[in-house]
Amino acid sequence: MRGLFVCSTGAGGDELLVAAALPDATTFVAAATGPDARRALERLPQVDSGDRIFEATAVPAVASRHAGRPLDPAALAAAAAEADGELVLVTAGGGLLAPLSARYAVRDLAVEVGLPVVIAAPAGPDMVNGARLTAEAGRAAGLAVAGVVLTRWPDPPSRVQLDERALLADLVGCPVVAIGETWPLQEWLEAAPAAPVAEAAPVPIALEPYRAWEPQPLSDPRATPRPQIMAAMLEIIAAEGPMTATRAYSLYNKASGGKKLTSVARAPLSSAVYWLAQERKIVLTRRDEIPWQDDDLVRLPDSPAVRVRELGPRSLDEVPLDEIAALIGRLRSSRSLDGDVEIKRAVLSAYGLVRLTTRADEYLGLALDLAS
Repeated sequence: MRGLFVCSTGAGGDELLVAAALPDATTFVAAATGPDARRALERLPQVDSGDRIFEATAVPAVASRHAGRPLDPAALAAAAAEADGELVLVTAGGGLLAPLSARYAVRDLAVEVGLPVVIAAPAGPDMVNGARLTAEAGRAAGLAVAGVVLTRWPDPPSRVQLDERALLADLVGCPVVAIGETWPLQEWLEAAPAAPVAEAAPVPIALEPYRAWEPQPLSDPRATPRPQIMAAMLEIIAAEGPMTATRAYSLYNKASGGKKLTSVARAPLSSAVYWLAQERKIVLTRRDEIPWQDDDLVRLPDSPAVRVRELGPRSLDEVPLDEIAALIGRLRSSRSLDGDVEIKRAVLSAYGLVRLTTRADEYLGLALDLAS
């Protein structure tokens, strides 16, 4: 796909104003909120996204729920991938860290789409702060921030506004233009994450907090009705997914008083997860689809497939390998790392670990292969 991901620094439809400035582009609107959004959409007659435009001035997850049309992140990602045209713009409002659903943010969609990011920032007192925060949030997730478009830019601007614009361009390190001006479109389309500079301070890596399941007494899985096991497994996966199925089973087994996860105890737990997947309450990725993991992966449907999080209560080999591979990609884009050992030690440091044991070395080697 050749295109751009246009996001605003908040609600209000400014991302649609940017899309409207390129009328020949095929535009996919993931979500837009606020009373100005629908008026902005009128400038994009080729787009039929009325079901994803919401009147409430709120983050998309809340605005869509109040409209009675909750957003489906998987459907959004699929629709963005299917968008076809010489130039595709994927737009989303509310801010890069605004949730599209309870577990899925605008940034998660931007990472899945993989297009360079253009920030729509309304001219005003918070212009510099909002654009810088959005740029840093994007770069921390390994996204290429191509440029900033200033919406609602006055004609003529004041001297203060001109000075703030020049300062913003210097601080974000990319072109800052306004609606109505000529844009470096080709440069934006070819933008890539900034190469790390050895002498520069590394860009902070965005690690989401790890939400651990709160243990509670559970019944022995060998003598518990399947619906009861399913309810408990759904709670565990909702809290900690995406996660390896073995970790989910181990948490249940330990809460039920089990000492070791035997094959006999595992069987009813595996069956419960299978039926949860059949009922589409979870997404189950089988180990034969991800041979490098040698385990099933489970998550809720509205959770991104990969979330780069703190280690939390997990052991290193309980972290899904694609999560570590995504972390490696972010580390590489933020700093100069020389050789596999240095990358592995950077991963350990990000997780608050120190010793590169033989077991950790082998597991991180698999993640490196996946990241290459």
